[in-house]
Amino acid sequence: MMYRFDGFEVDTGLFELRHDGQRVALEPQAFDLLTYLVEHRDRVVTKDELIDRLWPERFISETALTTRVKEVRRALGDSGTEQRYIQTARGRGYRFAGEVEVDGSRVAPAPAPGPVDVVAPTGADEQQIRFCTTEDGVQIAYAVSGQGPPLVKVANWLSHLEFDWQSPVWSHWLRELSRDHTLIRYDERGCGLSERDPEDFSFEGWVRDLEAVVDALGLESFPLLGISQGGPVAMTYAVRYPGRVTKLVLYGTYARGRVHRPRSEEEIEERRALLTLTKLGWGRSDPTYRQLFTSGFIPGASAEQQRWFNDLQRESTSPDNAARFMEAFDQVKVEDLIGQVHSPALVLHARNERRVPFEEGRRLAAMLPDARFVPLEGENHILLENEPAWPVFLESVRRFLGVIATRAAAPEGPGPDVLTIMFTDIEASTELTRQLGDVEAQGLIREHNSIVREALRRRGGNEVKHTGDGIMSSFTSASAALDCAIDIQRTTAQRQGLSPLRVRIGLNAGEPLAEDDDLFGTSVQLARRICDHAEPGQILVSDALRQIAAGKGHLFGDAGEAIPKGFDDAVRLYELRWQE
Repeated sequence: MMYRFDGFEVDTGLFELRHDGQRVALEPQAFDLLTYLVEHRDRVVTKDELIDRLWPERFISETALTTRVKEVRRALGDSGTEQRYIQTARGRGYRFAGEVEVDGSRVAPAPAPGPVDVVAPTGADEQQIRFCTTEDGVQIAYAVSGQGPPLVKVANWLSHLEFDWQSPVWSHWLRELSRDHTLIRYDERGCGLSERDPEDFSFEGWVRDLEAVVDALGLESFPLLGISQGGPVAMTYAVRYPGRVTKLVLYGTYARGRVHRPRSEEEIEERRALLTLTKLGWGRSDPTYRQLFTSGFIPGASAEQQRWFNDLQRESTSPDNAARFMEAFDQVKVEDLIGQVHSPALVLHARNERRVPFEEGRRLAAMLPDARFVPLEGENHILLENEPAWPVFLESVRRFLGVIATRAAAPEGPGPDVLTIMFTDIEASTELTRQLGDVEAQGLIREHNSIVREALRRRGGNEVKHTGDGIMSSFTSASAALDCAIDIQRTTAQRQGLSPLRVRIGLNAGEPLAEDDDLFGTSVQLARRICDHAEPGQILVSDALRQIAAGKGHLFGDAGEAIPKGFDDAVRLYELRWQE
């Protein structure tokens, strides 16, 4: 029998898989799996049926089956994220989804009985919200955003998939994590868009929520991000499914809830009072109580961020549920299973945060068999975009997850590894904050970010990182980098009648060192120093970049020589004339 689809041939007579006439290496058991799925493409084939077919009269775990599915997908150029040919039916099994010719007859695949959920890539600026059902019948809302390998964020309290997407407290988390990954997150039972009044309001219920989302998407292997009480859930899942969890990122979390930590009588009474206040004040229109709660989570927040977090509390859950959550969190205890966590772990914790003591994060890292601990300077339980700890967090996580930004060879310039590096910097951002206040200054920073990112999108630039007062980016085209800088200055200059926003820009071309998704080396340092020399509203470039872009229609003026900080020799700088 011969089955054909998209240039592939499954030859059951010769036991071969071929693509465009060339034999594709595939283990016999994996070939049998593919053949069986193609033969039964009109339905979902259950996991038990496949195990019985491939390993008759033997006890085999699902991990072995999952391994064979991955081998087949790899041979077909498929993946657990795309699922073009082998689709995962949530909680049931697998189905072949290709259009097949059988001995010359073209046969389209029949619809599967019931929904088959596949992770569909989205942009970093959009999300898709779906629903799944847990083993105990609770409806869970989950969202998918971004592109790339999957990263599953375990639910933490106070979440709302729609509300968080626009929030100045959470949006930078979601945007940055969606840049390099297909980010999957969900509202746990009793919270956000998920079922609000489940019967089971327990730690085991939270683990079932995570299991349901992973199974609904057919994910096979992935890192988990656990924040706050999401950490214990992530670690528990990693112990139960060691073959699935590749790495653990744990921020602001713990192994034991409050009732299991040493506490004074005063602390015990304070907690009782907080529970009473929660039941009485959570749902009221007067935000007095919620403001008290917010100050414990994000004491360094601006007025706007505090307002959003206050509103999130009321949007995310009911007063009764809030109290139930708090009581359940206090009872969490996973110390006994931590020694069984075999996934590498990255543990990060802010030194002065109030919700979860720093000592709990340090203690957790010491107990995990394979963990790296990163202390962060800060006091916020949720890291805010403009605090110094945020870029440190991002860099640490990206290095740990092994994310490498894809950079094509430069079409312009003397060598294949030449990139143009651009830095932007907001004029006197600290002074602006003092003059305008936190809310308005924060709005200016977000507007700067939006202007720069839109220009990067239009000109094909790659955002490397946010520097606090600006953005570092790279380009494979020198001309595109210069055009991007011009776009930024012109858009900024058109802001008439608004609060002052002036940006300095510096650019250089060279061969930076790439490690994970960051760039390093002299060429990057010089671009940074050139930006420092620029005046507000000015674009300065190095002589090297000017020469690469010669003849491309850009106008330059000699800006003289300067000795950048950290450099021994003077460099010639040129001003890119963007107003002419």
